[in-house]
Amino acid sequence: MKKINLFRISPLFIVISGVTAFLIYNNQLNKKFIQLEVNSILVKRNNWQLRTTEFYLQNGLRIDSTFKDNFDLKIGDSISKESNTNIFIVYRKENGKYKFHKKNAIN
Repeated sequence: MKKINLFRISPLFIVISGVTAFLIYNNQLNKKFIQLEVNSILVKRNNWQLRTTEFYLQNGLRIDSTFKDNFDLKIGDSISKESNTNIFIVYRKENGKYKFHKKNAIN
């Protein structure tokens, strides 16, 4: 019977652990966004991940726009949402005032 060399397979365990931690972290952020009431402005956008754009709010929360949930958001948009719902409303600034732009839902 051949011995398994733990030193050789440890990088695989490290990669699997990192991916698992990343997925759990993203899931927790999505749950937090759904649970909380939100009235905030988009301040930053980042698309370092393939096929995903992250939109950061002033209050520290984040909205992920993917191929499945493709949101038309811009920096400066106002996001409003009630607690315990996945539906949020986007207001866009036009002529110095925020006006209703679109209603979105996170799946």
